[in-house]
Amino acid sequence: MDYKAILQSIQQLLSSPKGKLFGKTFRFLFLFGIVGLLLYQLSQIGFKELWDAMPRNIWFYLIFLVMYFALPLTEQFIYRMSLDFDFWTGFKVFIKKKVLNQELIGYSGEAYFFVWAKDNLKESPKRIFQVLKDNTIISALASTLAALFLLSLFSYFVNVNLFQGQFLDSTTMVAGAGILVILVVLIFTFRKSIISVDRATAFKMFMVHEIRIFIVYSLEIIQWMIVIPTIPMYVWFTFLSVKIISTRIPFLPNQDLVFVSASLGIAQYVDISEAEIGGILLCSNALMKFLNLIFFLLFFNDRKKAEPKENGK
Repeated sequence: MDYKAILQSIQQLLSSPKGKLFGKTFRFLFLFGIVGLLLYQLSQIGFKELWDAMPRNIWFYLIFLVMYFALPLTEQFIYRMSLDFDFWTGFKVFIKKKVLNQELIGYSGEAYFFVWAKDNLKESPKRIFQVLKDNTIISALASTLAALFLLSLFSYFVNVNLFQGQFLDSTTMVAGAGILVILVVLIFTFRKSIISVDRATAFKMFMVHEIRIFIVYSLEIIQWMIVIPTIPMYVWFTFLSVKIISTRIPFLPNQDLVFVSASLGIAQYVDISEAEIGGILLCSNALMKFLNLIFFLLFFNDRKKAEPKENGK
């Protein structure tokens, strides 16, 4: 089978008047579908309930904004180590990548980024794929290692007994963390067969992801404590443990809503009002979807070509 001929035929078809019409129609339907999905999810939460449950402390919202932009900004830094594009273009691209991963399915954002980079950057598809693959592997290792470490720490030191007697007890998590550390060491040792970047760059990417994860988790606990300062710290660690587990399940749609549902069920066992914790978590979830909707509408049809970084930065 002549793949080059097939690819050339597809390119010719897409560049034809009918192909261009198809592309515009697909982009419109895609936009309509994402907007409809976001509005539907907001309506399922309940607009009046969300308004009544919204925290009144301004710091809750300022911290939320820092958490929202943490991933797009760190990915900007990481990808610009290997690819050449300006900051503002990258900001819009990584916001859209974040929205697609959160609102569609895991790694749909990576697929979008590959198509965008292939069309806009002066790099070969092979090179773009390598950079994307490297970051995906390193990010997954960093987030999983951080999750296992924090779960083990909470379970051992903070008396989080949510998983005692179950398959996710502290011993299992410590063992899992140890295995993952060994895996990280092996990947960095035999990196040439797995990732394409040099060891120093790979380590820098890994540490950027780890720092981001620990900052975001810390800010999340601070955000909750600002709204309900009377709740003991171990309770917040319990809820954060539930969130870490729910976000580790691959290809799970609406992970945040799954976390909210699980948290409401747990609230009665840790002596906290379901209405209070529900208000915090539903408000965060609604704010996330609202910002996703706004930025998606703002940036989706932006077709501006990427501009090279200045002074090679």
